Amino acid sequence: MSATNDIPNESLRPADATHYLALLSRWWWLLIAGAAIAGAAAFFVTSTIAPTYRASATLLINQVETPGSIVYSDVLTSERLTKTYRELITKRPILESVVEQSGEPGLTVDELASKLDTRAVKDTQLVTVSVSDQSPERAARLADLVAQTFVQEESSDALTRAGTTRVVEPAAVPSVPISPNLRLNVALAVLMGIVLAGGLALLIEYLDDTIKSSDDINVAAGLPTLGEVGRLPHDKDRIPLSTRGLPMHEAETYAILRTNIQFSSIARPARVILVASANSGDGKSTTSANFALACAESGKRVALIDADLRRPTLHRAFGLQNTTGLTSVLLDGASLDDESLIPTTHPNLFVVPSGPLPPNPTELLEWVGFDAVIEQIKAKVDLIVIDSSPLLAVADARILAAKADATILVVEQGRTRASALRAAYHAIARADANVLGVVLNKVRRGRGSYGSYYYYDRAYAVRGRDGSGGKNGHSPRRLPALATVGAAASNGHGGGERVVDFSHPGENGKHDVA
Repeated sequence: MSATNDIPNESLRPADATHYLALLSRWWWLLIAGAAIAGAAAFFVTSTIAPTYRASATLLINQVETPGSIVYSDVLTSERLTKTYRELITKRPILESVVEQSGEPGLTVDELASKLDTRAVKDTQLVTVSVSDQSPERAARLADLVAQTFVQEESSDALTRAGTTRVVEPAAVPSVPISPNLRLNVALAVLMGIVLAGGLALLIEYLDDTIKSSDDINVAAGLPTLGEVGRLPHDKDRIPLSTRGLPMHEAETYAILRTNIQFSSIARPARVILVASANSGDGKSTTSANFALACAESGKRVALIDADLRRPTLHRAFGLQNTTGLTSVLLDGASLDDESLIPTTHPNLFVVPSGPLPPNPTELLEWVGFDAVIEQIKAKVDLIVIDSSPLLAVADARILAAKADATILVVEQGRTRASALRAAYHAIARADANVLGVVLNKVRRGRGSYGSYYYYDRAYAVRGRDGSGGKNGHSPRRLPALATVGAAASNGHGGGERVVDFSHPGENGKHDVA
């Protein structure tokens, strides 16, 4: 299967345990924030609510005694009386009498009814009379008063002579409020906060199709990840270079990228490599400059060409003037002179700035004179690295991809959308370009993540089966992810990734992809 065919269109990421652990590692702060905010809000609201106390008195309901022994029907009658009396306690005659005797200013029958609760104890002849109030003393006083008033009314034959009642347990003043329950409210709020925060995180993930990992790259375009580069110190005037005091592990990523690209093009060495991106700001110019510098440090003579004839930046990275450059050579009949290939302060690295911006950059790049300039530069150096305009903005990069031996795509973690990467790959695939893979740029490093590349962790070590390390006691570098995937595919575990087959170039010299 050719590298330019059958691009996957899946938009969903693999939903395995690793994926959800990655989600948790990205959104743990939101879960904690949701729990903390909800818990604090519940604590504050609950603390402002006045506590409510409940006091209860207990009544015993008996059938009127008759001569002779007690039979089972008498017990059933007493239980029915218990339920009947429980309802009678809450009726208006009893409540009106309680209000009159209570002496509580402003207390009404309806208010007392809202505070009162009566319950029959199951399988007994007991009835509990409970009153809830913000004052524990008043709650106990009103509960006792309701119970005593009912007993008085019943004993005076005001209601019925079917049974007798008496208070078996007067109400005690409660010391603990029944509401609000601070611990329960806070616990439920924390749980609800975690659930809502988790739902919000899942919704954001569902709506967010930006590239965040090598898995996302594989799902979006079926391409291997050549390297992951962390966020570098940004200067709007100059591109950060690996020789300007970058952290050692970030500078080393470009050396690893160089090695991975060499492995990717081992069957057909690429002398002209295009570095492109879907959108502006993904970091293609930074990647092309540092990749060219890493190749120059390995001993190769490298020419870095700024073919972004719309917004060139490479001349600022190396402190050069942009008065002459690529456009000057093209307008001068495509004749390259020694002054056009500008040496830098870095050994073996030469730069061809863009030169004055032309009104027709696309036509200049399509012109056969550009091909002649590339051939002249190839005669002087070992490798050419070309920086281009964004793929989805203009057609310049598609033209250059067709002329280059290989193309590298650069995506920014958390910014480049999967749809944009897929569209960029479609664009250069139609130009019959040889795409080696993708560089994941501006990766957010976790604590202790030195060298923590997705492909690096899963790759095979370049070492013997005996596990011996490299020279001078240093651990050898590892192969890129595509080597691992290739081995997995040969064992029948494809995993859905596209793998470059180095041994069998396809049509037009392009590498076949399995």
